[in-house]
Amino acid sequence: MFLINPLAGSGKGRQVWRQLALLLDEQRVDYEKVTSTRLGHPRQLARQVAQTRPDINCLVVVGGDGTLHEAIAGLLSNRRTSTLPVAYVPAGTGNDFARGYGISTRPRQALRQILENNCRHVIKVGRFYDHASQKQGIFLNNLGIGFDAAIVHATNHSRAKDFLNHHHLGTFSYIVKAVRVLFTQPIFRVQVNVAGSGEQVFDRAFLLIASNHHFIGGGIRVAPDQRVDQQQLELVVLAKAGRLSIIRSIILFACGRLPGSRHTQVFRGTKLRYHLSPAQYGQVDGEELGRHAFELDLSCTSYPVWQQPR
Repeated sequence: MFLINPLAGSGKGRQVWRQLALLLDEQRVDYEKVTSTRLGHPRQLARQVAQTRPDINCLVVVGGDGTLHEAIAGLLSNRRTSTLPVAYVPAGTGNDFARGYGISTRPRQALRQILENNCRHVIKVGRFYDHASQKQGIFLNNLGIGFDAAIVHATNHSRAKDFLNHHHLGTFSYIVKAVRVLFTQPIFRVQVNVAGSGEQVFDRAFLLIASNHHFIGGGIRVAPDQRVDQQQLELVVLAKAGRLSIIRSIILFACGRLPGSRHTQVFRGTKLRYHLSPAQYGQVDGEELGRHAFELDLSCTSYPVWQQPR
């Protein structure tokens, strides 16, 4: 079964599906499809497939990272006795999940990775619970607060977003907004607890990113030491010592070398807890969590996929 979001990547999803349909017909593959038509629809469709179609043994998501996030969230909430594996053909703007797990960003090659596979594999999925807002959910890529979440907010509310995405300039849009946010993002206080390691306090935090794999922002390496085969999360905390130091750190961030900054600290664990104030922007897998003080518990779970993670 294919779950298609034709609007992903400002219409890229529709173009990708045309390529896949031709290949499926060439190889005489029997398939069915359902199509997302609105925000939140992939979650509903995935849950319906899992609950009503016990004969389906794989759900192939065609869309962006947001579509995949919604689909897996829907699958995790279903009551099916056996877990329905998912596969992914990236058709979004950033496609960070595909980069992190070694899935080809070329649609036909990604489909071949699925058709040529013969068993399920397991990926890790981050879970979060925010005591402040009483919201909970999952993340496949990352959960960020502060600088990167403010960029997501600024980019999502930019009038130029659709134009840049349509011309495959989504990463450029992210970088342009990053430069602007660099001079407006305030510092905040955060208390970090890692199970078995005690508590650390940062009074001048600028950026927090909890990662499931290496990438953020369409290919920027934020967690280069993160291993996708280990059931643990990586939390990067960047503190602001001064304007010049933060500019250096953001240059390292853009180059994928943020953990090398002396103002950065990295925490790893299967369970993370942190509390921060005052109110900041938050994002999960590129979707906004709003702006408020956060009190987060993070943990790992696993989910089967029908592709071989790298």
